[in-house]
Amino acid sequence: MRTAALLLLAATALAGCALQPGGSNVAAPENAAVEKPGSLAEAFTDPAATVAKLNQFGYRLGAYENGPNGFTAAGEPVFLSQSDAKNPNRGTVELSGKDGAAIDTIVFALTVTDDVNADTAKKRLTDNVRAFLFQYGVKDGGALDAIAKEQDADGPIGDSPAAIVVEKDKSPRRITVTFQRATATAPAEAAVQTKQP
Repeated sequence: MRTAALLLLAATALAGCALQPGGSNVAAPENAAVEKPGSLAEAFTDPAATVAKLNQFGYRLGAYENGPNGFTAAGEPVFLSQSDAKNPNRGTVELSGKDGAAIDTIVFALTVTDDVNADTAKKRLTDNVRAFLFQYGVKDGGALDAIAKEQDADGPIGDSPAAIVVEKDKSPRRITVTFQRATATAPAEAAVQTKQP
């Protein structure tokens, strides 16, 4: 009987500590920081650091150097699905710009040559792009889901104009994700707008 009374007392005490609907038992600190959106600005203004960050994904980019069409750095193709397939899906990344101090365009690309493993390749491309954005604190808000759906999309991701283009009429088909350096005239919105097929 004594044990039952103690259990009833403990249950009553704990019931008073339960979260109330729509509320919280923890008071928010008065000086709580508001999460600021990330920015790709540094990716465009520090080419050497951007090359190093992209090389973490195996792209093996060379230096961002002057060439016949301006400054570029192109990576080696990486396998994005079964490497032992007859013609495996591969991804690349390329940087380009007018001068050595800044990158104007970052292009991730997937060439779909193995339809059996295309879903895996699209997921890995999406993962690579998201991981790259994460290094700058940028969230895509689901905009990169257009890769898996093979839908064209355009609009800002973070503070940079972006576009996803699916070249279905080419063989092999190609999916590109392009980020451009924001200019004074480019609005900064939160997500890419998906175009309906």
